[in-house]
Amino acid sequence: MDNAYLYLNSLGLHKIKPGLGRIKKLLESLGNPQDKAPGTIVGGTNGKGSAAAAISSVLRAAGLRTGAYTSPHLIRVTERIKLNGREIDSRELADLILRVKKAAEKTLNGDPSYFEVLTAAAFVYFAESGADISILEVGMGGRWDATNVITPLVSVITNVSKDHTEYLGSTIGEIASEKARIITPGVPAVTAARGKALGVIKEYAAGHKSPLKVYGRDFSSRGQNTDDFGYTGSAWKLPGLRSNLKGLYQIENLSVAIAALEALSEYHGIEIREVDLRRGLLGIDWRGRLEILREDPPLILDSAHNPGGAKALVKSLKHMYPSRKFTFLIGMLGDKEHSRFIRELTPIARKFIVTEIESERAIGAEALAKKISRIFPGAVRTEKDLRKAYLDVLNERKPACIAGSLYLTGAVEGLRLP
Repeated sequence: MDNAYLYLNSLGLHKIKPGLGRIKKLLESLGNPQDKAPGTIVGGTNGKGSAAAAISSVLRAAGLRTGAYTSPHLIRVTERIKLNGREIDSRELADLILRVKKAAEKTLNGDPSYFEVLTAAAFVYFAESGADISILEVGMGGRWDATNVITPLVSVITNVSKDHTEYLGSTIGEIASEKARIITPGVPAVTAARGKALGVIKEYAAGHKSPLKVYGRDFSSRGQNTDDFGYTGSAWKLPGLRSNLKGLYQIENLSVAIAALEALSEYHGIEIREVDLRRGLLGIDWRGRLEILREDPPLILDSAHNPGGAKALVKSLKHMYPSRKFTFLIGMLGDKEHSRFIRELTPIARKFIVTEIESERAIGAEALAKKISRIFPGAVRTEKDLRKAYLDVLNERKPACIAGSLYLTGAVEGLRLP
C-alpha cells in the first residue's frame, strides 16, 4: 500500500500538466470506465465543491448509488473519492493507484499528473462499484481538466472570478472561456456567472446548442439564511427550504445545485421527489465552509482563498454577527491575490494573526504580514507555528475566523482542539 502512495506523491501534488491527451490514453487502457457511470461535471471559481456536495447528497437521498469526486482533500486523499457518501478505503485506493500506474507505464511517454492518476482511479472505482451516477468537481479551469473527458448529463458553472490567472488567463473573459469548455454540445448547462463571464458562457452554450439555465433569469432564490430559503425554477417552486450548509453565499450555491437537479429531472427523467430533495439538503457533508467550530464567542473556519470568496465570507459574517469585529487567522499560498483578499476582510477585522501552511507554494508569514500591514492599520502579528496560532485564537475568547487557503482549512481540521 505504501508503494502506491509513494508513487502518487512523487508526481507532485501541485504540478499542473495541461492537456487531455494523457488522461484519455490512460482511460482507454483501463477500458474507458468514464463511459460506464453517467456523470455531471461541476466547475466554477467559488462554490463548486458546495454545489457538487449538494447534488450528491440529494441524489443519494433519492436512492441513486452516487459517486462523488472532489478536490482538494482536507486531511486524507481518500476524501476525494466517495460512493454514497463514504470515502474509498485506503487499501482499495492504493490498489487502484497501482493499476493506473501500470497503465501509465504501458501507454504514456512520461508520468501522468497527480490529479490525472486520482481522476482515472475515481472513474474505475465508480464503474466497478456500479454507480448509477457520478458527480465530478473540476480541479481547475475546465478545458484541460482531467474530469473533462465525459459526456455529462448536465454541466454546471457556479460563478467566475479571478483565480489561477497564471494558468487560466488574466481577464474574466479568458477565465470564463476556459471554464465554459466543460459545456458539451447539446447537453444542458447551469450557471450563476454574471457580467462578462456570463456573456462568454452564453455565447459558448449557444454555439454548441446547449440549453442554458442562468441564475436570476431561469431560476432564482430568496431568503436571508439557509435555514429558510426558497427556490423557483422552470419546473420546481420550492418554499421553506433548509440546509445544514451555513452562510448567505451558500443560498446561491444551493440554488445552482437545485437547478442542476431540476435539469437532470427535466432532460433525463431522473426522479427526484421533493421529500428527497429536502432531506438531501439537510444532510450535505462538506466541511470547512463557514463551519462553526465554537458558538460563543464565534469561531469560524472557512475555505475562502480569493477575493470573491472573501467578499462572500464577509457578507455572511456581517449578516450572522452584526457589528462584530473578528480576529482573522490567515495563511495563504503564494500565487493568490493577497492584497485584494485582505482588503475584502478589513471592514470586519479587529486584528490579523498570520501563520504558515505546509506547502511549497505557501507565502511566508512575515511576507504576508507585511502586505497586510500596508492595508490594515490595526494589529498584525505573525505566528509561524499553526498549532500555537490556533491556541492563541482559542484562548483569546474573541470572535475569530480562520481563512485563506484550503490547505489551512485541512490543517485546522486535523488539529480541532477543544
